[in-house]
Amino acid sequence: MINLYLITNRNLCSEQEYFERIKEACINGVDNIIIREKDLNDEEVKRIYDRISSSLPVEVRKKTSILVNSKFKVYEETGCDGIHLPFWLFKEKLNEEYDFKIGKQIGLSLHSAEEVSEMEELCSKYGVKVSYITLSHIYETKCKEGLKPRGLELLKKGGKLTKVKVVALGGIDSSNAEETLKYCDDIAVMSLIMKSRDVKKTVEELINCK
Repeated sequence: MINLYLITNRNLCSEQEYFERIKEACINGVDNIIIREKDLNDEEVKRIYDRISSSLPVEVRKKTSILVNSKFKVYEETGCDGIHLPFWLFKEKLNEEYDFKIGKQIGLSLHSAEEVSEMEELCSKYGVKVSYITLSHIYETKCKEGLKPRGLELLKKGGKLTKVKVVALGGIDSSNAEETLKYCDDIAVMSLIMKSRDVKKTVEELINCK
């Protein structure tokens, strides 16, 4: 059984649709939410986290990890399950001797095999455990319009360099998910669900692809 990651983007739908689609996704099988609203401040992201978390049925919330992107105050001060970071910010925090050891998940965005190797070296040096990495972008996607996708080769190379869970990201849908999962552990999507008119069907198609 694969784990699905949903990366949020409130610019892809109305506010009402935003919260409804996230809730429906979690109820129907999405295991991890990454709140990505990077243009908002800590308090705004905290309110989004609180609203998402409180909207989920108790049993669904227990099995769903909710992470915040780059917002350390929210990471430290709420019941969120972890933080997702761009690689440059992760390295910056290590240089600042930030203590990540608060028992929560750490996810990283990586884009090359070289970054995977560098992550491994840094984790060994600083004694930090990364929970998962996203490798992107694998296929063409409107979120990265004009940028050449890195393809499955990135997953093949990057996956050989680490034992950390590898999550594929970028242009993944039910037509390519099965092939993608041959070279990674899990998959992440954004617009596929955030723009979906039938979230239950979209999630089920992904879950049942393998």
